[in-house]
Amino acid sequence: MEKSLEEKVQELWDREQIRSLTYAYGQCLEQMDAEALSQLFTEDGAVDFSSRGWGLKQGREAIKEFYPTTWQQRVKPFFTNHYIEFDDANHAHGWCWLDNRAKQGDKSLMGCGRINDQYEKVNGKWLFKRRGIEIFFMVPINEGWAKEMK
Repeated sequence: MEKSLEEKVQELWDREQIRSLTYAYGQCLEQMDAEALSQLFTEDGAVDFSSRGWGLKQGREAIKEFYPTTWQQRVKPFFTNHYIEFDDANHAHGWCWLDNRAKQGDKSLMGCGRINDQYEKVNGKWLFKRRGIEIFFMVPINEGWAKEMK
């Protein structure tokens, strides 16, 4: 059955809210604001950094405690190709590509990956239920990434 105009507008609004959630995540990383970042997740939300060997962080408190351990890299993330699919009115899933700039000591790093997301609308606000960070490579710029590409 064809969606009504109202349903289509609501879906467009929800998509925009989810995209804004992703951009707020990047802003929190840049500003090194773990408290605000943790509030972008549901109470039982999770972030999975298993691809980096850092494991799964479950719940706002664990998320808030984890992110400051990454601040020394001074990450600057760029998100592209955001895909969102709705499961129902309050649940969605999707992914976006991650283009990362960071540092390690005095080395400039460049990275690439994909973030696989589950979203949940709580009290009218879209939040992350789960983020799966899949890093394809993170290498010093002067070394390049050709040998890291699969």
